[in-house]
Amino acid sequence: MSDAGVVGGKRRLPPWPVWTGAAFAFLFCAGYNILVFDRVPHIHDEAAYLFQARIFLAGGVTAPLPPVPEAFDFPHVVNVERWYTIYPPGFPLLLALGLLAGAPWLINPLLAAFAVILFFGLGAEIYDRRTGVAAAVLGSLSIWHLLMSSTMMSHTASMVFNALFLLFFFRSLREPTFGRGWAAGACLGAAFLIRPYNAAVFGLPFLIVLGVRSLSGFKARWRNLLGLALAGGICLGAFLAYNTATTGSPLKPGYIARYGPAYSVIFGRAATLDYDFTPLVSALQIGENMAAINSDLFGWPLTSLWLLPFAFWAGWKRREERGRDLLLLAGFASMVVGFFFFWGAFIVLGARMFFDALPLLILLSAKGLTRAPGLLAARTPRLGEAVWRKAAAAVLALSTIYAFAVRFPAWAAPSWTEWYYERYDHNMCGASAWVGNALEPLDLGRSVVVMKMLYAPLTGFPTGWWGSGFLYDTPRMNGRVLFANDRGDGVTRELMRAYPDRAFYAYVGTLEKGLLVPLREEGTAVRRGPPVVPSVRPRRSVELLASPEGLFKMYSPGFRAFLEERLRGEGWAALDVESLRAEGARLQQAREFRPAAYAFEAALQLEKNPKVRWPILISLGQCYVKTGQAAEARRISDKFAEAGYRGKKLFFILPERGF
Repeated sequence: MSDAGVVGGKRRLPPWPVWTGAAFAFLFCAGYNILVFDRVPHIHDEAAYLFQARIFLAGGVTAPLPPVPEAFDFPHVVNVERWYTIYPPGFPLLLALGLLAGAPWLINPLLAAFAVILFFGLGAEIYDRRTGVAAAVLGSLSIWHLLMSSTMMSHTASMVFNALFLLFFFRSLREPTFGRGWAAGACLGAAFLIRPYNAAVFGLPFLIVLGVRSLSGFKARWRNLLGLALAGGICLGAFLAYNTATTGSPLKPGYIARYGPAYSVIFGRAATLDYDFTPLVSALQIGENMAAINSDLFGWPLTSLWLLPFAFWAGWKRREERGRDLLLLAGFASMVVGFFFFWGAFIVLGARMFFDALPLLILLSAKGLTRAPGLLAARTPRLGEAVWRKAAAAVLALSTIYAFAVRFPAWAAPSWTEWYYERYDHNMCGASAWVGNALEPLDLGRSVVVMKMLYAPLTGFPTGWWGSGFLYDTPRMNGRVLFANDRGDGVTRELMRAYPDRAFYAYVGTLEKGLLVPLREEGTAVRRGPPVVPSVRPRRSVELLASPEGLFKMYSPGFRAFLEERLRGEGWAALDVESLRAEGARLQQAREFRPAAYAFEAALQLEKNPKVRWPILISLGQCYVKTGQAAEARRISDKFAEAGYRGKKLFFILPERGF
């Protein structure tokens, strides 16, 4: 192994480009989290991690069930017998440290900065110091690294600990001491406590190599192997103990307790899917992940992987480097094979399940960057290596400008969609701080806000739309404002009896606008008062409306008359995408095509999910044909053709009608 980072027995500090890259990564991720993500979780996973961190901070592994548990049901959270989340304890423990400091959202930006320094250490350890500097620079400029580390997802922490394992693994190959083995085992064990499957498939080829080396030189390496086994065993024991404390069985993780054995199905119908996961589906999914890595790793034009051929070209010429290259490649291949058998490797925030492979790809790219000028100069002696270095620097600079000026904005805020799972600039994955921001200045006192989001339920996560409220709840349920999910007036009445000392409100709407109305129990019914309308709308908040008509764009007198009839009295409280779809289908069946079209149009003004919009648009087009609106029907069919009949890009069709 290379000693390029060690001089005179002392390890040299990273040079200024490494520190600059680390500072840039931290500032970018922290800034993006503040300005775009509002310092709150958005994805169901993030909200669950933060909730478990709050449980830890409250002094427990689980929390007592809240009154009326079904009103607080949320994806990835177990609320049977005890209250806890499905995930291992590793990342929630890190978030708990952030909670102690009052800034859990800063954990990943700090890890992102540390990762840049770690990339330098890995490059210097595996190859040479120059490659380490290049790895740090590339790592700080990876738009995938920066976006993922701006969230509160666990992938950055998992990647960092797997990269630390990689560092101590290579140091163990060079000098197999007990301490280095212990460090390698502790880091891989920590990664296992964060994302067990990722750690297993990432670490497998490296553990095999270490085992083979130990068998051939057991006398020199047994202490190193013992250290790794002891540290790893302690982490595995902690994982089993945590399962016992939460689910009651060491071999029953939280996701099995929540979703049952179908969550870990290899091929078949998985727990949260509405289709069978087959080898063909898996192969297509793996292909989508490879395409995402190709485009998102650095965001360069054409491909983010153009440096890899230079790395392998250089390795082919040097046998010692070739073995390291192939070992890094084996780590990536192990992840590809591993995730072929896992149904959940679909694209969100890029190829997120492969994020642990980031150090492998960056190291090989950095090696390619540093070796390319020499390789090309050997083929073109008239130009010389200096010319090729300047050319490489120019290409890298122009590609980086393209990545941040073109690719990243198009990735984070694509112009062709409003679906929250396809854009990261606004209400990412259907949750935001905007509801909380709207309620913050209001004098609601000690209250419960029951949230009814008007969208169609998410496949696999029917109780997932109230994440904008759940993110504020604590396991002790002692906040000034508690948030609950609307499960019908019967459940709301149970909540009122469980919290008699609190005022009750309902938020009914979308992630952009809605109504906040007081609730009261009247006999066996729940009555709704007049909407609460603030005098000033806070910055970055939902619009609180004075009437339910404001939920819709009243583009014509006929459309207005149709909706006003259904919004009269408290009828608006039962109106949502599902009820509008059902009414549209009933009216279409009765050949009342004009009001059926109005119902479908109203649903499209609310709904963002392309899979839900697809059948609504088909029905609407049929109604347009029957009502003499051939041009409108043609615009819908043209949009389907433009979208390639894939269920995406089905937005901005008739903007004057609100969809």
